[in-house]
Amino acid sequence: MRLPSHYMYMHPLLMHCIICLCFTLLTKTTAAAAMTMTTTTNKSKSRPKPKPALPIPSPLLSLTPGTWAYDTMSRRVNEEILQRTWEENQTEFSEMGKKVTGAFEALRKDLSNAGTTQLTFLDEEYADADVSSVELAQWRDILSPYIISNEDADTWLSAPWCVTEFYVYRRLMQAIGYFDPSSKGYQYDPFAKEKLRGLHSSVASAEGVLDKITSLSQTSDVATGLAIASAFCLWGNKMDLSIWPTNSSAEDLKLAFDQILGNSKDNLLHDDTA
Repeated sequence: MRLPSHYMYMHPLLMHCIICLCFTLLTKTTAAAAMTMTTTTNKSKSRPKPKPALPIPSPLLSLTPGTWAYDTMSRRVNEEILQRTWEENQTEFSEMGKKVTGAFEALRKDLSNAGTTQLTFLDEEYADADVSSVELAQWRDILSPYIISNEDADTWLSAPWCVTEFYVYRRLMQAIGYFDPSSKGYQYDPFAKEKLRGLHSSVASAEGVLDKITSLSQTSDVATGLAIASAFCLWGNKMDLSIWPTNSSAEDLKLAFDQILGNSKDNLLHDDTA
């Protein structure tokens, strides 16, 4: 589906770039270790890989107060993320006209009553038919299980959290007419300003990571190096901009990421590197 990259992935993107550097620095020690593992690896290739024994769990819903999913869909998306989106794009949205501002307000009204507002299919009236018809068909397939009829349709909270979180941003794109060539909001990215500030503010947290990376190439302990690199990759997403806005100070960002890495093992359910 064609969707502009959500601004929340700016920090993880930078973190993943740093991970590439991590593994480059570890290449020499990894290659040396791999030489001693060749025989064992060749033997293991002939063995069948085990298959998961447990069934896929039920999708995470947003019905339970006190959970991350519930707070996200009942409060955070509307009161924090979309409110910040409005504040940063108020001039541009207003210039796009009442159709855009009205659709944006309607989306926020839906979310302010997330527990009772039922999901609906996306509009299918805009142009660019060759591509949009495919994308809309994909969304119809995704949403169909949760929009059975007007009486039985799921709400923003009773539908799977993963579906509704993607859906809210697709609804935002619909509101501004992102895919509609006739709209003043055509291909306008409401998160562009946040992304740019995120890139600039990421430097502080990146410096803290780079301080640790420089020592990795000097160690012969490949397992330790890989564990550190994996921690950067895993916890980098905790620094996403939906949680840590770009108006935070550079020092706050650096301290926060250092703290996250320092507590990383304490916050894991299972650690294969231990």
